[in-house]
Amino acid sequence: MKDIILISTFGTVTTENNSRVLSIAKSLRDDFNIVCISTDFDHTKKAYKDYMPENYLGISCKYIHVPAYKSNLSFRRLFSHLMFAVRLKKFLKKMNGKPEAVYCAMPTSTSAYVAGCYCKREKIKFVIDVIDLWPDSLVPVFGFWGKVLNFFLFPWKMITTKSYKMADIILGESVKYADTAAMYNKKAIEMPIYLGIDMEYVKEQIASSKVDVVKSDDELWIAYGGSLGNSYDFKTLIKNVALLNENYKYKLFFIGDGINRKYVEDLLKKYSVNSKIIGFVQYNDYLKYLSLCDIAINIFKWDTKVIHSYKFNDYVGTGCFILNSLVGETAEMIDKYKVGLNFDFSGNDLFEKLKNVFNNWSEYSKWRNNNALLIADCLNKKNIYSRLPVLIKNNLGND
Repeated sequence: MKDIILISTFGTVTTENNSRVLSIAKSLRDDFNIVCISTDFDHTKKAYKDYMPENYLGISCKYIHVPAYKSNLSFRRLFSHLMFAVRLKKFLKKMNGKPEAVYCAMPTSTSAYVAGCYCKREKIKFVIDVIDLWPDSLVPVFGFWGKVLNFFLFPWKMITTKSYKMADIILGESVKYADTAAMYNKKAIEMPIYLGIDMEYVKEQIASSKVDVVKSDDELWIAYGGSLGNSYDFKTLIKNVALLNENYKYKLFFIGDGINRKYVEDLLKKYSVNSKIIGFVQYNDYLKYLSLCDIAINIFKWDTKVIHSYKFNDYVGTGCFILNSLVGETAEMIDKYKVGLNFDFSGNDLFEKLKNVFNNWSEYSKWRNNNALLIADCLNKKNIYSRLPVLIKNNLGND
């Protein structure tokens, strides 16, 4: 079989979760020999990986050493990403033989640029997968300083757009992301691919969890799942949930961890929110906690560039009623399939939506059944990824 290299600075194929790169690798491994190249550093846990097999589920795994970093917003993180690109270039140059195609997840832009240059030099098909729009999506994370920083981002944007222009195939984690890259490359084949949900896998993971939690019948549980990072508006979330204190019985769960944990803990204490931070857990336990919750909050900062989030797929897969702040495709899915309500950042709109849901829970609880139709129509992982091997095979060797 022909070889395909998968490159991802953040992704891994060796962790049981809803990994984008693992999904791509699984979809291609029956038709190609897959080599996955990643770093030896776990971005989520901010620690070096303790499990780095050479082969996982029939997928060959290679790791490039990079400097560690403690903060998402730091020059050391940028240096780490730059070193991955430098060492990736050396790795590809020393590689015996050459693959038929290279897939590279974006971000990072520097690794995509290196991979693109390699592909053009060796006349290999180059596939990019736009998972986030760097550097544009980083500007809101920095707040006021992001606007100042934006002035200095021109070289970074140039590297990003040059990477887009070198692609033969453009994938995207949303239609918006794929369209953005395709604006700079009219010759490339474009195919948006949502992260997707495999309900058989979700059910297996939940069934394997040993989490055993007692829940009060008259209490609604609210979940925030994922990283406690800088992209999310925890203050708005916590302040609005706190307004439920007088009249409603609830519990707010944070199923995840991150650099803003102390900040979240201080806000929860300040506003006297009935809550619990679960911290990092295995993916099966993460899904189990979500499945025990009634309402899930998909909240980002108001000026985010995110269109479709990983956590949204987990919320849908575990049958939560979703309150969502993202605009665009995610908001449209929620409205069309009635799996939740959208809110904005005007006044206490999140609280008003929460109050509405609590007051009418007997009706809104039925909306959770609509997640199945959303999955069937838009987010069925098997249907989504079955298109990818055909797309790549049909375009290998074509000039």
